[in-house]
Amino acid sequence: MTGFLRSGAPFVADVTLVSLWALGAVAVGGWILARRRAFPRHCRLMAWVALLAWLPILFGMVGRWLELAQLGRNVFVQTATVVPFMHGVTGGLAQGLMTYTVVRMNWRRKWPPRRPLWLMRISMALWLLSIVGGTGVYLLLYR
Repeated sequence: MTGFLRSGAPFVADVTLVSLWALGAVAVGGWILARRRAFPRHCRLMAWVALLAWLPILFGMVGRWLELAQLGRNVFVQTATVVPFMHGVTGGLAQGLMTYTVVRMNWRRKWPPRRPLWLMRISMALWLLSIVGGTGVYLLLYR
């Protein structure tokens, strides 16, 4: 079944792309809340964003990434396989760091680091870069 963005991509790829862009926009809203010192709302919003982001990742990306990982060294032969593979590696790290940051801030305050502001900034930057990179992968594969 083809998607709704008229790119020839599968429906799940379109849903994944749009949902992660929407979650990225909400995350930027969470950043704005933090800048305005509305920390309780910021914490709740970022927790929802980080946890909901796992849905399109698990249902839209992990299966394809595992297929690429099974290629072994052959994954590095062509752009159509190496770019999505590397995006999966870096995006997985970004999502893992974002999840760790949210869990640390909301439920496990004794986990390191003691001053987590730098962790929040790095995880947000990596996560947004991962969304942009995922858009690039989408365009590479389906345009």
